[in-house]
Amino acid sequence: MTHSHWLGIIFLTLAVGVLSFARLGDRAAPQTSWVPQQGEHAFFDFGEAIQLSAIQFRMGARHDQGFTLWYANVGGDWQLFERVTRANVFYWEKIPVDITARFVALTATGWDLRLQEIAFRGGDGALLTGFATSPNAAALTDEQSLVPLRRSFMNSTYFDEIYHPRTGYEYLHRLRVFETTHPPMGKNFIAASVHFLGMTPFAWRLPGTLFGVLMVPLLYAFARLLFKSNNWALFAAFIFSFDFMRFTQTRLATIDTYVAFFVLAMYFCMYGYVREVKHYGDDPSYEKSGFARRSLVWLALCGTMTGLAIASKWQGVYGALGLPILFFPALYNLYKHNPRLAKITFFACFGFFIALPVGIYTLSYIPFILAQGGGLRAAWDNQYHMFSYHAHLVAEHGFASRWWSWPLMLWPIWIYVDRISPYVNAGMTSFGNPAVWWFGIVAAWVAVVTVVWELSIKKNAAKTAVPLFLLVGYAAQFLPWALVGRLTFIYHYFPSVPFVVLLITWFFMRYVKKNAITYAYAGVVFALFALFYPVLSGWPINPDFARTWLAWLPGWVFM
Repeated sequence: MTHSHWLGIIFLTLAVGVLSFARLGDRAAPQTSWVPQQGEHAFFDFGEAIQLSAIQFRMGARHDQGFTLWYANVGGDWQLFERVTRANVFYWEKIPVDITARFVALTATGWDLRLQEIAFRGGDGALLTGFATSPNAAALTDEQSLVPLRRSFMNSTYFDEIYHPRTGYEYLHRLRVFETTHPPMGKNFIAASVHFLGMTPFAWRLPGTLFGVLMVPLLYAFARLLFKSNNWALFAAFIFSFDFMRFTQTRLATIDTYVAFFVLAMYFCMYGYVREVKHYGDDPSYEKSGFARRSLVWLALCGTMTGLAIASKWQGVYGALGLPILFFPALYNLYKHNPRLAKITFFACFGFFIALPVGIYTLSYIPFILAQGGGLRAAWDNQYHMFSYHAHLVAEHGFASRWWSWPLMLWPIWIYVDRISPYVNAGMTSFGNPAVWWFGIVAAWVAVVTVVWELSIKKNAAKTAVPLFLLVGYAAQFLPWALVGRLTFIYHYFPSVPFVVLLITWFFMRYVKKNAITYAYAGVVFALFALFYPVLSGWPINPDFARTWLAWLPGWVFM
């Protein structure tokens, strides 16, 4: 790589980082919680009767425990004015009221209520300060400076963040774990970030966003190996950088980013091994350069990435299904030249692809066991629970979609909306860049036709190595979903997207070859990202703009 190549990928990664971390979430949020006994009261005295227009509160790590609110004036009886039975976790709720009160009482109705903060707004909407709180409930009003004017994704959880950041928090504080339907690794990353930065929106989104940014140089390195070209690698990294789902999904604190990253990494490592074997087959003297050591390192890294992918989400198993298809032909080629090394490699793979992933998967359960108790038996029982949950899940969702529709983007998933005013809304929808996903369908089919043509007609297997490798990776991630009967969403396609990008790059490299067309395509990818940026990032815009210019298909909902 020349200095210009290093500068290109470094600048692109930094640009993606700045774009991804901008407006990611607040870095400060309430950290203490009031954890009362059932029936325990907290009292607030405003010093005089005052008009109240709203009450705000932020629930901690329990969504299913509630409280009641009462008010009174001097000499008057207590009157019930609000009953909260459940609320989203780490989420600012706002209840409009219209009462005049000097005293407010809060009664815990749940046995494990965890309420982080409560605030009161006067008749003019201003935040009330300086009121007295009963000593037993000081944690409810000790962080009033962090009360926001209104709720948004910047200060609260949204979409499936009500599950995974909460689980990370429960790992840290040794609380009963609520979300047990996926393996723990992704939630371990969230827990580590929260441990160092606090339970804030920025902290619980940081690791996923960081992995999303790091996918760009990882894909660049993969493309360099595949295409033996820094320029085409930069092209692949560029169009992947401005794919909509890479941006939106990685800024959301769910576990899909981690499995996508590690699946990409495992195929990168497997191609590293296949490439080493090819070099050895072309030149047996290559063994003297340390081939044996490098080839085993590639496989060990591949097994490590496989373990991390599966420990993040069982979807990683789909990616692993493609690895033997790629590994055994390479091993056979090695066997023809060096049977002894091939046998060593074969038996080493029992450690690399069985013992190592199982070890990683088991170790990922340590925070789960420490919080949940039950030792290894609890981890083992969780496997059955996860399988049973996903196998028998019966549910409906307005934005669910079947696997075959994902590349077509018929039903993107609407994950956030904030109706600020009749003329200004903020929203986020997770789907792909049309220039990438739709053209990716063409590139994939051209790759299939090319492989069939080269193998059956021209008998030239050498020209099929790259497209066949990519098609195996793509199919392993995508086609198993055809057998899944449970509720599915377009974000399940995310681990397939890097392979789509690489197939597009292969197509341009083999069939287009003209710089002007290539640059024009990259420009279209970037232009579409800029056009759709408001509905990917939650930037406030006029909803009429989204409906008029962005809702290209009936299923595209943004506001």
